[in-house]
Amino acid sequence: ITGTSPQELIKSQRLKKAAQLLLASGLTVSEIAYDVGFTDPKYFSRSFKAYFGMLPTEYIQANKN
Repeated sequence: ITGTSPQELIKSQRLKKAAQLLLASGLTVSEIAYDVGFTDPKYFSRSFKAYFGMLPTEYIQANKN
């Protein structure tokens, strides 16, 4: 239905939730990575950049203002 694999669908949902947490909570990027189910913060950052086009810290700066 979505045209993506189940793994990619779950990953995209985790990344969307992480984006919400980045803006709404005072947690660090690593804490958010673990909270949404990633076991490696580096892999989380790479995946986040691939999905959103910017690193999590850049995403915070761009959307907080």
